[in-house]
Amino acid sequence: MNRCVNIDWLEVHCLEDNTHYPLNAEFFVQHGWQVRVREYGTRIYNEMFTLLDNHDEPFLEIRRNPKSDSNLQGILDPLSCHIRLTNRYCYMKNCVSILRDFLAEYGYTFRRIFRIDICNDFERFDLGDDPQKFITRYLRHKFAKINQARRTTHGEDRWDGCIDNSLKWGAAKSMVSTKLYNKTMELGTPPKKEYIVASWFANGLITNPLTMEKVRKDGTTYKPTIWRVEFSVQSGAAGWAIIEDCNGAKNKLKPIENTLSCYDSDGKLLQMFASLAHHYFHFKVYEANKRKDRCRDKVLFKFDFDNDKIYHLERLPGSSKPSTEDERLRRLLEQFAAHHCNPDVVKACNIILDNLSARLVRNLSGVDYNAEAIRELQMILSRRLTLPEEDFQVCVDTVRRLLAETKDTLF
Repeated sequence: MNRCVNIDWLEVHCLEDNTHYPLNAEFFVQHGWQVRVREYGTRIYNEMFTLLDNHDEPFLEIRRNPKSDSNLQGILDPLSCHIRLTNRYCYMKNCVSILRDFLAEYGYTFRRIFRIDICNDFERFDLGDDPQKFITRYLRHKFAKINQARRTTHGEDRWDGCIDNSLKWGAAKSMVSTKLYNKTMELGTPPKKEYIVASWFANGLITNPLTMEKVRKDGTTYKPTIWRVEFSVQSGAAGWAIIEDCNGAKNKLKPIENTLSCYDSDGKLLQMFASLAHHYFHFKVYEANKRKDRCRDKVLFKFDFDNDKIYHLERLPGSSKPSTEDERLRRLLEQFAAHHCNPDVVKACNIILDNLSARLVRNLSGVDYNAEAIRELQMILSRRLTLPEEDFQVCVDTVRRLLAETKDTLF
């Protein structure tokens, strides 16, 4: 089974190595970085700035230079700083290594993970349960949650009833908080975060990132609603604990050191999510006059560590918006093909339309395709191309020639 498991937030507490220079915004500018500085700091730090990548997109956020507030003296080392990998980079393959390499390059001393969020996106739970129906039944007390009794609910109050689309468990100061929510709704229409859509595409939750559609076994398409279970771990110490292991043993308190090495591979990431889910996303089927711990489990996830796969982005996707030139070409081709009777012209128009779609999908998907993968992608888009993409210009020339022969003007 494909598991769309990702890190959604990664923030660490470090100590600077300012033996030679303070690692401020000016230092990184001098070392070739583009830096975006916020005019004001935070409640704890005087300085806050963001390093940009080669495409002028946010890469890392750094907060440094602790305030000399009497309440903080003795708590924060003067060299303390917080470094956060931006959300889009968290979805990259080997994102932990990306952060770790940056820390090593500039001499930071890792102290602890300040916050890490781990999420799993899916359409249905593993045994087929619809998440929306599960929420409704849970709120009607058909199920009871083990651990984290405090709960907040968000949704809509409609004339025909209340629709809840987000649940959160855990107190404000809990070391671990748990969420179940409608991620499709949160992303909006059109989706705001292309890299999350690209992750869904890579893991098979959708088959067309342009339309957010998925193909059924019978060949028809629909727009799936994607849900997310997310654990936010805020560690105030070097270690934390999971009470039950993934095999269901309720025996010993098992301390686990919360360090970057716990998340630096797909297998470890899946294991950590499964461990958190086993303890913090644990439900029982409610039975009257019976102790909660003696009721049967409501199974939602069934992990198979030998066969479950995770696919991460090899590169960050580009914009989902086509260029003005491409959009104009698409519109004119569609209009022309719809009103032209010459089958050769229609065929040439469709070839270019398919290539425009495939090119935009590749840009959005965050995956570099070889010739075989391009053919698979074209099938996903429900049309089969007769020419590879490198012959795109040949297609354009063919349409121009055929149009010239018919005395029509398109370009």
